[in-house]
Amino acid sequence: MVIKHVGNSSAEAVPEPLDREEMERVLALLLASPLFAKSRRMGSLLRFLVEHDLQVSNLPLTEHAIGIAVFRRDPAVYCTGDDPVVRVQMGRLRRKLASHYATVGQHDPVRLSIPAGCYRLAYQRLRPKGLGMRHPVLQIQPFTCITADGDDFTRGLCEELSCRLFESFEQTQTQANHVLMKVPRSSAKTPDPVRVGRGSYSLEGSVRVEPSRGRASVRLIDIAQGRIRWSEQFDRNRPYGIATQEDLAESICRSLTGYFARADAS
Repeated sequence: MVIKHVGNSSAEAVPEPLDREEMERVLALLLASPLFAKSRRMGSLLRFLVEHDLQVSNLPLTEHAIGIAVFRRDPAVYCTGDDPVVRVQMGRLRRKLASHYATVGQHDPVRLSIPAGCYRLAYQRLRPKGLGMRHPVLQIQPFTCITADGDDFTRGLCEELSCRLFESFEQTQTQANHVLMKVPRSSAKTPDPVRVGRGSYSLEGSVRVEPSRGRASVRLIDIAQGRIRWSEQFDRNRPYGIATQEDLAESICRSLTGYFARADAS
């Protein structure tokens, strides 16, 4: 077992070990959450604890070792009795984790904690792996036009695609691979952190246009892992206008819903 199990405080808690991929996903979602995104020191400390458990879990983790590795204390002069930085920051980390799971993380399927008097992570799975998880969240980013002309066409395509995806995902409540959609309020390319059980995705795209031809390149990004899960190019040999926007949006939507259907079946 990579991470030690804490006492069962929930009727649903299941003592099942985390594999490396799941542990890295839990860490990525925590680091992207509001409580940790703006705290570099807390993020570094949490990352160190996770990586230590994944790589050298049999070695003792002492206050002195953490002070040197995370807080860059000089090994020649560092004394934990005189410098309480590790104890203070561990206390802050415990409180931040508790606050996260009491607010935005209350539905997280896995919870991390640091028991009092200990510097090792503990975990608690609230439900068996693969069961009772929330639907994926798809966040649509504004598409980018990378040719001199075509900004209006690109914005129209993104609007058309948003409508098609809404019809496919949000309004089809009986669909097995039901996906929740989120459209950012700004045009920022960095996706807002979205916490979900089965995954959070960012849909990004670029458009190139010529007088009688257009190409849309679209990719689906797994936010937690920073990996491209699906990518495809769509060409149309016709003048760009509303009809072309509708045709492209329909093809993109069909291909993307097909990806989620295959992912759900596997």
